[in-house]
Amino acid sequence: MGFRRRLTVFLMTTLVLVQALTAAAVYSFTRSTLVEQGKAQLADAAGLFVRQLDEIGVQVSADVQVLALDFALRQAIAQRELPTVLSALRNHGRRVGAARVMQVGLDGMIDVDTADPEGHAPTRLFAFPELIDAAAVNGRGASVVAIDGLASWLVVVPVKAPVPIAYIAVYLPLDDALLGKLQKLAALPKAIELAFDDHGAWHPVAGTAAGLLADLPKPGAVLAGTTGPDTSTPDTSTPDTSTNVLQQKDELVLAVPLATPADSTRVVAVLGYSIDEALQQYRLLMFVIVVLLALGLVVALAGAMLIARGVARPVEELAAATRRIESGDYSPPPLLPQEDEIGQLSQALGSMALAISEREERIRYQASHDPVTGLLNRAAFEVAMAPFLAPAHVRGALLSVGLARHQQIVNTVGREIADRVLRDAGARLSNLLAAAGRDVPLGVVGDRSFALFMPGLDAEGAHQWAERIAQHFDRPYLEGDLTIDSAAAVGIALAPIHGATDSELLLHGDVALLSALGSENHVAIYDPATDPHRPEHLSLMSDLREALDQNALQLFYQPKLDLAVGRISGAEALIRWRHPKRGFVPPDAFITLAEETGNIQRLTRWVLEAGIGQVAAWRKMGLALRLSINLSVRDLADESLPERIGALMAAYDVPADYLVLEVTESAIMGKPDAAIAVLRRLANQGIALSVDDFGVGQSSLNYLRRLPVSELKIDKSFVLKLAETPDDRTIVQSVVELGHRLGYSVTAEGIEDEASLALLSNYGCDYGQGYHIGKPMPAEVFNRFLSDARWRGKRLQEAS
Repeated sequence: MGFRRRLTVFLMTTLVLVQALTAAAVYSFTRSTLVEQGKAQLADAAGLFVRQLDEIGVQVSADVQVLALDFALRQAIAQRELPTVLSALRNHGRRVGAARVMQVGLDGMIDVDTADPEGHAPTRLFAFPELIDAAAVNGRGASVVAIDGLASWLVVVPVKAPVPIAYIAVYLPLDDALLGKLQKLAALPKAIELAFDDHGAWHPVAGTAAGLLADLPKPGAVLAGTTGPDTSTPDTSTPDTSTNVLQQKDELVLAVPLATPADSTRVVAVLGYSIDEALQQYRLLMFVIVVLLALGLVVALAGAMLIARGVARPVEELAAATRRIESGDYSPPPLLPQEDEIGQLSQALGSMALAISEREERIRYQASHDPVTGLLNRAAFEVAMAPFLAPAHVRGALLSVGLARHQQIVNTVGREIADRVLRDAGARLSNLLAAAGRDVPLGVVGDRSFALFMPGLDAEGAHQWAERIAQHFDRPYLEGDLTIDSAAAVGIALAPIHGATDSELLLHGDVALLSALGSENHVAIYDPATDPHRPEHLSLMSDLREALDQNALQLFYQPKLDLAVGRISGAEALIRWRHPKRGFVPPDAFITLAEETGNIQRLTRWVLEAGIGQVAAWRKMGLALRLSINLSVRDLADESLPERIGALMAAYDVPADYLVLEVTESAIMGKPDAAIAVLRRLANQGIALSVDDFGVGQSSLNYLRRLPVSELKIDKSFVLKLAETPDDRTIVQSVVELGHRLGYSVTAEGIEDEASLALLSNYGCDYGQGYHIGKPMPAEVFNRFLSDARWRGKRLQEAS
């Protein structure tokens, strides 16, 4: 949808919405006003209806009181001439329109009943004694009652001679005729119904309209909270209708409970007010409003189209210009004649197109060139080199050139001068290639390195070019009084031997450059054996993580001999990995890789759980063997290590003194304060700590005295040829004496013969391990080894 159409639609939608909201507001206000008026009218009508009923009761009471004063009637009642009384009551009932007239004795029994075929029912009690009480006190009692499925206005007056001798009760039916008569006498609603509660359902008894009871709540809800009225005097007050007005679709309904005796079913008058009829007089007005709105919309549509056309035409021209700019055509759009905002926008769009053209050219250059030297950057160099590598098995050489002392130059004279040195180096390479007539890709591929690809060169030719480049940088960089050595190193990667793609050659060229920077002649060719980024290293680490997930590693156990008693008192846990494809992987290979990649802590957690679980198994076999486990530098940096080990010991029910943790001197001395803090927490748990490989590395007695260790483990380099080397014997004996003086036990590892074992026993060494005692072996083999007659495993009874 175009701008012009959108503008027209917007204007029309806004107008329609405003007009619709106006019409809706008028209708809503009118309807709500009529509803409130209807509620008020119903309330007034309810009061009027009750007053009319009371007036009828007053009139009937007056007629009955006249009858009660009749001497003949009083005489007949006094003499109990019941037929005479029945005749008089029937005649009077016909005159006043009563459905039923009774004579009630002072005992409350019905003496005469015009509704009874016999005319009297001496065994029946009058149903509403409270009306008799009211008549005795006030001269009359009147109320609405429900009896025999009909509603009536019941009036009771006394017959006195001169004291009350009986009571006359007149039942005036509240039927359709009476309701119609009341509607003619006063402004009552067209719809009136009378009903009473018939076992939880409404029972209609009279009405001028049907349907009012359909949606009315159950009688219990309407009559809740109302009580029987005081029938001593009729209630002529306006009833409280505030909670009984209901809105049913297009009609208001008001339920008014009428005053009834306590023994009578409650009668309700239901009055209806039609909202739809009340709105009828406003329908013509609403029709006129709709017609006027429609005419206004037609006029507004024509005006909106004219406005949209005038506004949209220059906008459409500007939109066409922006589409040209989007497609890469930055020619400025034609200037519009207007001087308003649209004209200013046209001028700004032209200026923007010119600025975008210049900026895009600059960005394109910056995206493909190094900002310091102006040479191709790495991405652009790869693109430039790609055509030379397109033929399969093409031969060529990538030469990576780097300044040998670039970082030193930066640190000494600053980045600004270092950038000028780098710019000079790029110019030297460009001039060298131009002088040789070689139009080959040249670019900056690193912070201090260049790369150029020489197609067709073999190893010898590449080496000659590398030496030529290195010699070209023998001349120092001069700037004023400043002389800077700008010697360069060159790394060589050959295609396709060292890589068939630009990324492979650049990567291997960087590796070769690192080797060249460390060599004397500053020229080196890529050697896969020295590449630390070989893919198999990453593959091996991935396989190790998978082996940990699948529990594919295995712990071997090398026995540890108690030299004093000649019993196996423990073992050292050594991890082994048999790769499904590579076979046996040396521990040094994957452990070192795990330390470099940050996976050593996960490896240690696996060893700890497997090892502590094995100690628990030995304890169940009745063996008291202490297990030694090695910790790395990264393990000692883990502050949660003591809690983790404590949790494992508790989970496997292994006492703390059954575990020995071995740490190297270099691991402790890397971050001594943090390492010592972790070691102390472990020692406080009762775990024994041992200094592994003691005597090599960064030995420091100052740190040693601060460590909470209980064992020194002499490095195997001093023990392997102990029987043959006097110097080794002197060192070992001295270490044993030193350890004992410091309160440590001493373990010698690397015992390969019986003579060395005997010497260590004579020196007082506490423990020994080595191939002469037993090589590392799986748990099941180790368990069989413990049954050897010479060195049996220490039993739990011996440990206790």
